[in-house]
Amino acid sequence: MVPIAESGASSRWTGILAANAAAFLFGSIALFGKLPLSPVWIVAVRAVFAVLVLALLARLLRNPLVPPTAMLGRIAASGALLAGHWVLFFVSVQLASVAVATLTIASFPLFTIVIEAFWQRRRPRLGELAAGLAIVLAIFLLVGEGAAIDGDAIWGVLAGLAAAATFAVFALASQAMARRIDTVRLSLTQYAAAAAVLMPLLPFAGAPPTGSDWLWLAILGVAGTAVVHQLYLFSLRRLPASVCGAIVSVEPIYAVLLAAALFGEPVGPAIAVSAALVIGATLVLLRR
Repeated sequence: MVPIAESGASSRWTGILAANAAAFLFGSIALFGKLPLSPVWIVAVRAVFAVLVLALLARLLRNPLVPPTAMLGRIAASGALLAGHWVLFFVSVQLASVAVATLTIASFPLFTIVIEAFWQRRRPRLGELAAGLAIVLAIFLLVGEGAAIDGDAIWGVLAGLAAAATFAVFALASQAMARRIDTVRLSLTQYAAAAAVLMPLLPFAGAPPTGSDWLWLAILGVAGTAVVHQLYLFSLRRLPASVCGAIVSVEPIYAVLLAAALFGEPVGPAIAVSAALVIGATLVLLRR
C-alpha cells in the first residue's frame, strides 16, 4: 500500500508544479506586449510558431493533424475568436499596462457565469453576484487609475474587458469541442485558424519584426502558447480542475511583479486592491 500512496502523492506534486509553472508562464505572456510591434504581428507570428510545435507533437504522438470535417467550421470559428481575444489583450497592454491588461482579462470567469446562466435560463446565485460586484469594483478602480495616468489607459481597460468576454466564449466553445476531439489537434487547428485570419492584415499592421523580435516571438509561440497549455492540461490530469484554476488565478500577481521588476511599472494601491478583489472573486467563481 505504501508505494501506491507515494505514487499518488508524487502525481499530485508534479501536478502542482506543472500548474504553478503554467501560472508563471501565463503571467509572463503580457510582457511580450512591450515589443515595438503591432498586436496583429505579435499574435500572427505567435500562432504560427505554436502551430509548428503542436504539429511536431502530433506527429510524435502519431495523432492525425486534421479534425473531422463536420467540426472543421466550428473549430475554425473558435480560432478566429481566439485571434480576436489575443489581439485585444495585447492592445490592452500597449494602451494601459501589464497590470491593467492581466487584471481585466482575469475577469473572464464572470463573463463565463453570465453566459452560462443565459444559456441555462437560470438566475446567477448569490455568491456569483457578490463575486461579480467585486470584479466590477476592481474594474472601476483600474479605470480611475488609468484616468489618473493616461486617457489611453481607459481604452486599455475596455480592450481588456473585451478580451475577457471573447475568451469566455472561446473557452465554453472549446470545452464542448474537447469532448469530441483530442486537445492537441483542437489547439493546432485553432492556432492555424487564428494565423490564417490575421495574415491578410499584416501588410496594414505596421513594421514587421526585425532582429531579436523573432526570437522573442518564437519564445512566446513555443513556451507562452504551446508549452503552457500542455502544462495546464498535464496538471488537470493530476489535480481537480478547481485546484488548477485556483493556482492559475494568481497569474496577475506574476505579471504585475514581472512588469514592475523589468519595466518599472508602478504598483499603486489601486492595482493592489484590484488584484486582491479579482483573484478573490475568481476563486469564489471557480469554487462555484
